[in-house]
Order: sequence, then structure tokens, then C-alpha cells
Amino acid sequence: MTNDGDAASTPAAPTTPGALRPGNGNGPGDSDGVHQGHSDGNGDGGHARRDEADDAIPPDVAARLLRAFDLNPSTIVALVGSDLQTRWVSSSVATVHGFDPSNRAGRLSFERIHPDDVERLLDGLDALRAMSSPYAGGTPIADPIRYRVLGADDRWRTMEALVLNLAEDPEVDGYVLISRLVGGPLDGTAHVVDLLAADAPLPHVLEACAQMMPAYLGQAAVVAHLDDGPVVGVGGRRARRLIPDERWWRAAVTDGRERAPLHFDGFPDDLAERARAEGFSSAWLLPLIDASGNDVMGCVVVWVVLEVTKSIGHDHALRQITRLARLVIGEQRRNMALRREALTDPLTRLGNRSALRRRLDAADGPVTVALLDLDDFKPVNDTYGHDAGDDVLREVAERITAAVRQDDLVVRFGGDEFAVVFAPGTPPEGVSRYVRRLTATLEAPMPLGRGTTVFVGASVGVASGLAGEVVRRADAALYQAKSARTSTR
Repeated sequence: MTNDGDAASTPAAPTTPGALRPGNGNGPGDSDGVHQGHSDGNGDGGHARRDEADDAIPPDVAARLLRAFDLNPSTIVALVGSDLQTRWVSSSVATVHGFDPSNRAGRLSFERIHPDDVERLLDGLDALRAMSSPYAGGTPIADPIRYRVLGADDRWRTMEALVLNLAEDPEVDGYVLISRLVGGPLDGTAHVVDLLAADAPLPHVLEACAQMMPAYLGQAAVVAHLDDGPVVGVGGRRARRLIPDERWWRAAVTDGRERAPLHFDGFPDDLAERARAEGFSSAWLLPLIDASGNDVMGCVVVWVVLEVTKSIGHDHALRQITRLARLVIGEQRRNMALRREALTDPLTRLGNRSALRRRLDAADGPVTVALLDLDDFKPVNDTYGHDAGDDVLREVAERITAAVRQDDLVVRFGGDEFAVVFAPGTPPEGVSRYVRRLTATLEAPMPLGRGTTVFVGASVGVASGLAGEVVRRADAALYQAKSARTSTR
């Protein structure tokens, strides 16, 4: 929970209330996630106070321990004085929060704590202040408390801290804090689940997954491979500048192979140079495979700041992200499939009336619609059965789709009726040309198999108008066309 930031904008430092005012000799550290490793003061229970000589650590060992803490990339160790100012903090504050380690002493420990967490922390610190240090005995508080810290990149990170009360040790006169990152902004997994429950936009949910990448390791982006195209969520500013180039992830999405080279081996030189300029040493590609093991749903791109190869030591952090990303993308795919089914005719796989209504509701101006009714479909059903009739309907659907453009919407309007909503801007002469093409393709013979051929043909009614009236007008035109066709037979 150290706050040696060099960012310009920070929450205001709190005014310490009552017993927690700086200089009272009992000022706590900056977390109410407290674990006091001390005895109960009665000399029994296996936690009796030990002689100071028994606790002595050889100076060379102590130096090595301190060096190990200072270099640990995922755990921040800090010494906070009774005046609530940071006296020392480990170098890992640079990798976790992006703060300048050389500018770490002398800053108030609450400077960059989230304002909503400050009062809760101060309440916990009051409780800690009332307890003695390990030198005088007391009752431990075992459960750590989480809080949020604003990093140098203006991202909130959730931390979890243990506090050792050494305020009564004259050699320390302060509190030792041991804190670690616990999953990213607003508590990682819970935040992702909250976004899913709130039906947040997919890029936002994928961004929350990407932000779970530990800062000491690097920055990440999650790419969802969907039918409508890729959707990306990015977990950091530097990654955001790199991810627009699809060469970072296209290969992994195509072949489903993991790539974790050292020093960007296998990546184009220009990509590698851009990533190095952002401070990264390598990039790992982690494909996301669906439960069947056959379909690539997307991938996670990790730009790594450390000079390391991917190993079992990174599995926990990477597994958290990939599992959540797979869950999110799978849920998105299922929702998209359900929405498609709600707009799809099950027999012909064309759009249905709901798809037609959605297209009309989205229109900004006049729309042109053609309604088609098959003329001789009933005899096919009566003579050859409903299975044959279904085959004819599917063939009609394919012919209509092939006769118009991709931007034109083809729907099964009901029974043996179909509709075409022409793309905006289609000129009247263009509509007439497509109607003639539709009529011709439906008049062509339709093979049913086993040497059987049927003829159906179609009547077509066309109208242009506003969305609320165009279908009614097209239906009236269709009625006239059918009447004219019947009178000429």
C-alpha cells in the first residue's frame, strides 16, 4: 500500500483523526488488513515473547533478505513511520504501480489510496493502534483487508496487505507493510463477473480481463474472434498503442498455436522495434480454444517487461486471464447465437419477421420492399408431401438470396411468402432489374430428386415508403399482381 507515486493527480491525503494523528507514537501503517505476529503477553500458548538475542539475524543474512524483498517483482514491502510517512519501500513498487523507486521516501502513505477506502482503512488503523506491538504482546488480527491504489498509469489496482506493528521498537518506530496485487482493478474476477451480469459492452469486459495481468510481468490484450469480426480489450496504455496491428495476434487465432519466444523471435522486425520502444522485452501469444478443442475463440497477447522465458512460475496469472477470457467470449458467442436464432427462420435459415421489423426500424428514410408469393406451391405439398414442400422452400430461399445483393435483406415472411428489403439508395431501375431476375429464377424448374421436377413461379409486389407503411403497401401491390396473373391464366 505504499504511495511513492510520481503521477500528478492524486486523491487528497486524509486528515488523521484523534489517536491516529502523526507523531503520537501509535500511528499505524496504511492498511487495515492487519496481521500482528506477536504474543498475547501472558508467556504461554507457544507465542511467548522471546529474548531479543534469540531474534537476532546475522547482518549478512539480514542484508540478503532485504535484497530479496527489494527485488521481488510481485510483493511490495514498505516501512511507514508513526507519522504516516513512507520511510522506505522496495523497488517492486516500480513494477507493480509504475512509481519511481528513487522518489519513494517522505511521502504520506495515504496519498494514492482510493477515497472510498480511506475511512475504512482509518477505522481499521484505530483498532491496530489500540493493540500492542510484538514487543509488548497482544491479540493478532489474521484477516488482511483489501484496498485500491492509483498507479502511475492512472489505473486503480486492488492490493492486499499485512501490517506488522513495530512502533514500540526503538530501532524501527514504525510499521512494516507487506502488500501484494490481488487481481487488478476492483478485484479482478469479481469485476469481470459484475460486468457480465450488467451486460456491459464486450470490449469493456475483455479489458477487465486484460487488466488482471500483473504489472510486474507486463501488459495484455484479449482478442475475441467472432463471426462479425475481432473484438479487443486492452489492459494498458502501451499495449493499446501496439494492439491495432493484427500481426501481433492473427497467427495464433489462425492456427491455435501458443507462442512464447524470447526477444520477439518470429515476430516481424518492425513490430519488435515498436514493442521495445514501449519498454517490452518479449511477447507471448496464448490462444483461447473452446471446450471442444476444435475452435479458436480468440487469444491473449502478453507484452512482457521482464527478461524471462514463460515458465510454471507465470502459470497462475496467465491461467486466471485465459480462463476468464474463454468464459467471457464463450458467453458472448452463445448470446450471439441465441440472437441470431431469434431472427432466423429455422427451415430456410433466412431472416424471419423479427429480422424484417428490425431492419425497418433501423431505416432512416424511405425503404423499398418486394413481397413474393409462390403461385403453385400448394400442389407440390398435396402431391409430393410436406418434405418435398420443405425442399422447395429451401431451394426458393437459395435462389432469392443468389439473385439479390449481400446488403439486401431476404426473409421468409410466412408460409410460402418471402420478402426482400433492398439496401438504402437502390434506384427504381435497379429494383426493377432485381424483380425481373427474381421472377425468372423462380420460374425455372426445380428438381426434387428421383427424376421429379416441379414448377412454382411467383407473384411479386413492390412498394417504397416509410417503415411503418411500406409492408402494407407492398402487400397491396402483391395482391394486384396475383389478381392480374390469375386473370391471364
